[in-house]
Amino acid sequence: MTPDEFRDLIEHRTDQQMLDPCLLEDDAPYVFAPIPETWDSFRDALVDNLSVSRADIRIVGSGRFGFSLKPGYRLRTFRVESDIDVVIVNPDLFDQLWIALLGAAYPRPPIRERFAGWLAERRNELYTGWLTPRDINLDIRILGERARPALNFKTQWFNAIKLASRYPPRRHADITSRLYHSWQHAELYHLYSITKLRKSLAKERV
Repeated sequence: MTPDEFRDLIEHRTDQQMLDPCLLEDDAPYVFAPIPETWDSFRDALVDNLSVSRADIRIVGSGRFGFSLKPGYRLRTFRVESDIDVVIVNPDLFDQLWIALLGAAYPRPPIRERFAGWLAERRNELYTGWLTPRDINLDIRILGERARPALNFKTQWFNAIKLASRYPPRRHADITSRLYHSWQHAELYHLYSITKLRKSLAKERV
């Protein structure tokens, strides 16, 4: 799909209908288009190391289309310095991480005071149904062994993404990733993003 074709599509579809091309469809994304079978290799690296399924995994944003969907970026072309954005939806894995975080830093004194900013960020994520495993920053010297499960989860996640990063045939800067509790949570986040993008594209036409 070209940027012009996307502009035409978003003009004629509702935000809800735009979820299919932006999130839900399972075709090989742009970054895998030169060698489509590497899309399966990429997913299988995550399947094998995170105990998820291929159906749990999507690429979103510029890595999906070949141009950015960030408001204000004017559908800018995917570049070498662009990131690949990965979405993984798995309630069991999400709950495993959530419980590990609670075990490490249950929000009660003195944890609440010492990690106030970090806890506030995680609560904001949890409210909207997603977590970013690579952003887990817990000091085992302070929290002791109770932090070990959450830190092990972060390491497992990082290693899985690192292994998967060998497969996209198009060069890229990094792979960012989010873990969602359900497809409903992922859809709500992307509906909000689609609404902002629609407004941004409308301003460009004025």
